[in-house]
Amino acid sequence: MNRRAFLSLTSTLALTACAGGARVVSINEVNRAGGSVVPILVVSSRNIQADGSLGSARGEGLSFGRYDVSVPPNRKLGSVTLSRFRVNPRKDFATINNEIFNSESTFRSQLKAQLLSRPAGRRNAVVFVHGYNTGYEDGLFRFAQFYNDVELDDVPVHYSWPSAEKLLRYGYDRDSMLYARDGFEALLRSVIAAGAEKVLIVGHSMGSMLIMETLREIAIAGDSAMLNRIGGVILVSPDIDIDVFRAQARRIGTLPKPFVIFSSKRDRVLAFAANEIYGNDRVGALQLDGALSDLDVNVIDVTEYSRGVLNHSTAITSPAYLKIIGNMRGFAGSFDGSFGALGNEVPDAIIAVDDPDHIRVGHVPF
Repeated sequence: MNRRAFLSLTSTLALTACAGGARVVSINEVNRAGGSVVPILVVSSRNIQADGSLGSARGEGLSFGRYDVSVPPNRKLGSVTLSRFRVNPRKDFATINNEIFNSESTFRSQLKAQLLSRPAGRRNAVVFVHGYNTGYEDGLFRFAQFYNDVELDDVPVHYSWPSAEKLLRYGYDRDSMLYARDGFEALLRSVIAAGAEKVLIVGHSMGSMLIMETLREIAIAGDSAMLNRIGGVILVSPDIDIDVFRAQARRIGTLPKPFVIFSSKRDRVLAFAANEIYGNDRVGALQLDGALSDLDVNVIDVTEYSRGVLNHSTAITSPAYLKIIGNMRGFAGSFDGSFGALGNEVPDAIIAVDDPDHIRVGHVPF
């Protein structure tokens, strides 16, 4: 796909995505619609706008808050449905409560309360980091969709870093991602201080680079105790140069387990970035099977499920693939560091193991 065609296509998709503008409904409306609610604690390095919402500019410090997201019952698995006009909680994602806290202590107290509501041994948090060209609502709703569809049970925390929310502001977003590293480290420390026994980190696209850079900083500081509290890392379509990733992994040393990368050879966004911007392969669109087999990471190739236009978030949006990982108890709730348990939850007929660390998941009808 050439540069002009790619930009035309992605611009059209960005316009139809309908981003921005708070969508608020009441709990009574959600109950009548039969929707579910995901209470998400938020830490953000974005600016706070006059109306109290999070903007696209870089904030002076961190903001802490809570957004209770209503997930509609009538939708296709993997989809985030939004309304341009009146919100229908039966069909559309919305929020019930939008609150920015006065202090980090309020964030910690609410997080601690949610952790203590779970039995000892299961007081874990899952932290989601969005990618490039993502508004605060877009990242919030995508996390709620993934959390709901995979049926995660850990306390959800979202890190919302400053994105210009514009297709042609890639450079701004990349600089903002680097700007947001210290804030993400502060988030991890706050979550652990609140009592999280383990923290699972999930990153998408450019957010994966933010995660790797932050883990690298923690390793350089010699804080092995903090790294030991990371109960797993999942990178979806990571927008990271393969050589940079290798250098990051070497500097971190012992990587958190499990350490899972979802990659697709049909990821057109990363293919475009590799060919037109960087000139080198991105980790989320590897062309060679087993390309990272020398590292202690597990690559899941979801190419066979990449049947859309851009295929940049297959692992969290493909209905068929979500049905598989939704039944993987090891993926959804295990922090024992044994990635082998994941394979045991999936029928042998749809897995091909190219080497000990590279798994291809083939397409099956549902």
